[in-house]
Amino acid sequence: MSSLRRRLLLWLLPATFLVGLLASIGTYWGAVLELNDLLNDQMRYLAEHISVEPGERVVLTDTGNKPSPLRDDNADEVLLQVWSAGVLSYTTDSALRLPPPLQAGLSDVEVGDQIWHTFVSQRGDKVFRVAQAQNKRWEELAGLAVHLLWPVVSLIPLLALFLWFGITYGLKPLKTVATELSERNVNSLQPIASKELPGEVKPLVEALNDLLERLANAFAMQKHFIADAAHELRTPVAALCIQVELAQRATQEVDRQVSLSEVQSGVMRLTHLTQQLLTLARLEPDAQSPVMQRVELSALCKSVITDQVRRAEASGIDLGLTEHAASSICGDPETLRILLNNLVDNAIRYAGAHAKIDVAVRDTDEGVVLEVCDNGPGINAAERERVLERFYRGNNQTGSGSGLGLAIVKTIAEQHGAQVVLNAAPNGWGLRVSVTFPSKLDNHAG
Repeated sequence: MSSLRRRLLLWLLPATFLVGLLASIGTYWGAVLELNDLLNDQMRYLAEHISVEPGERVVLTDTGNKPSPLRDDNADEVLLQVWSAGVLSYTTDSALRLPPPLQAGLSDVEVGDQIWHTFVSQRGDKVFRVAQAQNKRWEELAGLAVHLLWPVVSLIPLLALFLWFGITYGLKPLKTVATELSERNVNSLQPIASKELPGEVKPLVEALNDLLERLANAFAMQKHFIADAAHELRTPVAALCIQVELAQRATQEVDRQVSLSEVQSGVMRLTHLTQQLLTLARLEPDAQSPVMQRVELSALCKSVITDQVRRAEASGIDLGLTEHAASSICGDPETLRILLNNLVDNAIRYAGAHAKIDVAVRDTDEGVVLEVCDNGPGINAAERERVLERFYRGNNQTGSGSGLGLAIVKTIAEQHGAQVVLNAAPNGWGLRVSVTFPSKLDNHAG
């Protein structure tokens, strides 16, 4: 069903008709009871107020000051009989034979296929009976039913018209919201005013406003990211252009080789920066959520160390796993590998030649801790919070980093509900980066 208005009409019209029908049936049933009582009272009244005058003339008394004679033209409505000593002495319908009355009061008498409602009154040696055929009452009731049901049926078109305009008016706020959204441009993400809207429409508008707010934040972050990326890419690209130009102008082979070596280093730095930018873009909050599964941190550390050990040995760096608690967490293996790779890569870049880098996994009261510690120059205490920001490099950092490594680590940690803390190494030198995951896998997943 594409039309909400049509759907409401198809529900409301039958429901209204059903309610009207039930109300008519209830009214009809009440009228049946009332009509039966009324007709019984009429028969009682007739039986108690008819009398026989000399000459066997039957009259109805108590009709003002004069007696009213009963005519035979009333026979189609009620049957009047006068009995004397068990013998029928008067009847308004001589063709109809009812058995003699046996007792006074109301009773039903069946003659053939017809049931007669009767009332018998005895005065002296006279017995007066008033009777009415059941089918006569049903005719009256059928007419009453038609009068009750006809207004309900006849009002359905008018009711449908009122419902149509009423539903149209009720849906007007939705049309107002749709019109406002259709008139906006792609950059207009202001919330929709919901103060004057009905309570039924407010949840929809509030959900739209929440979506618009998240879109605005995502676009702002995207613009900020693009601006930062453009700024960071400008420097290495300009440096590459200069080195290529110097290599072209060099007249000596030695100078040419030096320039080409600088070009190679610049390309490597640019490649690293591009990879980090792509990784950071993939980790944006509005990106698709990773699929969480069981990850054993010690095994992940051994794998990353195996990948990085040759590079560390080339600089004379001692890289190893010092503690390896058998702890598992619920996380995304791919992004956790990126997190650990960035921590080890930063340590190798900035710790310096012949440094020592220790990787550890341990259980604590706070949860599972992944730690990378080096004995390099470290980071000043005042800068330890800022280095977690994008593109920020410490004042004493001389490596060829992109300024995105620790920002990526922080983003991945937040996705896993973990906390990143930077401190000095235990000996007072170097840097220790601790990533504390809230709890073990056993508490969250099986």
